[in-house]
Amino acid sequence: MNKKILVYGDSNTWGWIGVEEAFPSTRYNDDERWAGVMSDALGSDVSVAVDGLTVRSTNLDDSNDWNNITADMFNGAKLLPCAIAREMPLDLLIISLGTNDLKSETNRSAKDIAEALIGLSEISNQSASGVAYKYDAPKVLIIAPAPLNSMPHPDFAAMFEGAQKKSKNISFELKKAASGRDIFILDAGEIIGAAASVDGLHISKQQHNQLGIAVAKTVKSILK
Repeated sequence: MNKKILVYGDSNTWGWIGVEEAFPSTRYNDDERWAGVMSDALGSDVSVAVDGLTVRSTNLDDSNDWNNITADMFNGAKLLPCAIAREMPLDLLIISLGTNDLKSETNRSAKDIAEALIGLSEISNQSASGVAYKYDAPKVLIIAPAPLNSMPHPDFAAMFEGAQKKSKNISFELKKAASGRDIFILDAGEIIGAAASVDGLHISKQQHNQLGIAVAKTVKSILK
């Protein structure tokens, strides 16, 4: 039986290529991004929809509008119900967010970010009755983001001041917050280590490949 997955993430799901000048940048090809690698590994029996948006956080509006994208549209919690409804029926929702919650302006702890991620899973659990349909809510897999690395560019360094240390604790706090809940957790840091692109914020092409293969293995065990 065919299965369907929705991947809901930020710039690392979008496929941002780290550059020395921080930004602007371009993106990796579909088959180079971790979600594309995962899709290839899962095969034709699994359909994968990908919704990756640069700057997206768990449940916070951004502090800026970006061209014709207003600040509130980067709030993952606000747009998740529409994203799920658009792709229903779904067997699995993969949430890959949390890095942008580490911006210094948010003043969030690792525990705060973990609880926000759990909040997204609760939104998914309420998605069974959407826009004139009735489907089961999908299972949920949350990927704890890879820890940040040193950021040589002053713009990113200022934007994420103090975030490197906090980023190492998100997975620990997420596993605690998810205890006793019907949620699957995968720690990207255990698989690929800290973000290895030149900007210290985004994951490298090699890390995309490693992560995609690992996520596919986890998905197979969830959907079997």
